Amino acid sequence: MTTLSASSCYHCGSPVPSNAPWHITLDATTYPLCCPGCEAVAHAIVQGGLERYYQQRTELPETPAGESLDSDAWAYFDSPEFETKFRKTLPPGVDSDQLSATFAVEGITCNACGWLIEHRLNALKGIISSAVDLSRHRLHVSWQPSKLKLSQLLAELAGIGYSALPFEPDPAQERVRYKKRLGAWRLGASGACLLGIALLMLFLQGEARGDLNTRTTTLLHWLPMVLATLVMLFATPPFFRQALADIKRGLLGPAVPIALALGSAYLASGYASFFHPGEHYVGMYVGMIALLTTLLLLLGCARSLPILRSPQDTFKGALPATTIRRYPDESERILPVCELCPGDRIVVNAGQRVPIDGIIEQGASSLNTSQLTGEPLPVSYAKGDSVLAGCQNLENPLVINVVQPPAHTRIAALGALVGAAFTGKHLASINARGVHKWAVGLLIITLGVTAIWWWFKPLMALDVLLSLLIAGSPCALALATPAALTVAYQQLRTRGVVMTNPCALLSLAKTTQAADEAIASCSDVVILSPRSGRAVETLGIARATQRCIQHSMGMAASISVIALFLAAVGVLSPFGAITGAGVSVLAVIANTLRFSRRLSTSNVSTSHLSTSVVKGVP
Repeated sequence: MTTLSASSCYHCGSPVPSNAPWHITLDATTYPLCCPGCEAVAHAIVQGGLERYYQQRTELPETPAGESLDSDAWAYFDSPEFETKFRKTLPPGVDSDQLSATFAVEGITCNACGWLIEHRLNALKGIISSAVDLSRHRLHVSWQPSKLKLSQLLAELAGIGYSALPFEPDPAQERVRYKKRLGAWRLGASGACLLGIALLMLFLQGEARGDLNTRTTTLLHWLPMVLATLVMLFATPPFFRQALADIKRGLLGPAVPIALALGSAYLASGYASFFHPGEHYVGMYVGMIALLTTLLLLLGCARSLPILRSPQDTFKGALPATTIRRYPDESERILPVCELCPGDRIVVNAGQRVPIDGIIEQGASSLNTSQLTGEPLPVSYAKGDSVLAGCQNLENPLVINVVQPPAHTRIAALGALVGAAFTGKHLASINARGVHKWAVGLLIITLGVTAIWWWFKPLMALDVLLSLLIAGSPCALALATPAALTVAYQQLRTRGVVMTNPCALLSLAKTTQAADEAIASCSDVVILSPRSGRAVETLGIARATQRCIQHSMGMAASISVIALFLAAVGVLSPFGAITGAGVSVLAVIANTLRFSRRLSTSNVSTSHLSTSVVKGVP
């Protein structure tokens, strides 16, 4: 069980405010809770007889987002159009009143979550079976619609702290998943054949060979060729298809030498197996086929590791799947975000993310915009301000008027831009810059060296040809370039930078002058003093430079003193960020020229600082 301090929420582990009235009693012991959402979820778990969840969990759950526990709020999911879209009928022969559906569940953190969900649902009247897929966060449920409505099922899940939505498979994601599974099968088959060929060659070269009869020896000599044929038929077709496509386009891509090497080795092994059975080079050729194929497939599978996650997935999970819509009669219903239209009004409670671009119609709060702008500090928003999808509401509930459909939000456009930049076609063009320039020359040199060896020592000409084709193939480079760009993209994304063009990173790598040298050489210095009658400009720049404190240690002391003074007199809020007015020079707040010189010559400087002023900032 997870041990929590007295000031931590017993359910989610968040800090508990002082004098918080929320608590839960288990085994005559009272535990503090941080909010009404955790209190409602904890009491629902205990009242359902599932208090063992708190002893079995290994990780803390997420803070409940505050979905309504009333099944009426989920009534939209009982509409016939929605049911026919997501629910699937069980196979023939099963009770017609029995239906099945798959749900995507948010908030699953450990095995105890799956245990809690299954036991809670199985206790409901009308549930036939329920199973949680922990690896994919999917819930498979079969129920009787005459006894249990879909809205009631979703409300029960929300009551124990899990947000669920009927899962609709994405065809593109399904194709990617199918290709990954097929690649794994090809890798396994190639590796198994490689192991079998190696064992057969060791056995045939050992002392046990003399104890075998002629038929067994012949069978063992042909088995490596059979295994190599399986590799060629099942594992190598992607390389030959890619090579054929490159040749049709008039390009000698990285797959061409690989295809030539594999094809030549297979023909050579077949010739040797028919006309020179028992020779050692038969095993060498078939072993080379299996080994080369296994290594190339292993490199391809390495690109699907979590650390090499596609940049297209950058904003996946940044938006909620459901939201609360407020109708003209002030009633509220939970519905999928994809069903929203311009003009609809939605409610975003504290802790939730804004699901769509819109204008605040009611309320004022602070929003975390770091997902879009990289700004680490909260930004104040009030009535009439525009908000973007992906921002997280931190303080008060907001009523937002939708102005853009879900497919046309700013974050959707940014994700599409990143996805288009990192497509396979775009990365292939990057490879072509450095690869296709010398691929033709490599093949010419290979043919020349092979001809020379054929003239002096014909028996080794084929070995030299295969060695040069494999060693000089740029196929490894073609796999390494997208992987390197993906890792670089992810590192930049963690630092608040979104790269929409991989070519920009390649151009940046060729720069000869360090960026910090260019910043340090900035000679534009603006000296603003509150005594000079420019208090408004000074206040704006003070707020702008406040965000630099955590990035520039050399400016921390001076800016902190100024910001603290302005905050003490009530002019500047000590917390919050400002977005709006552009500052394009090195801005220094000082009362004397000597102080500004000392600050401008510090080892950390700030240049080309772009900020903007938000409406309604106090």
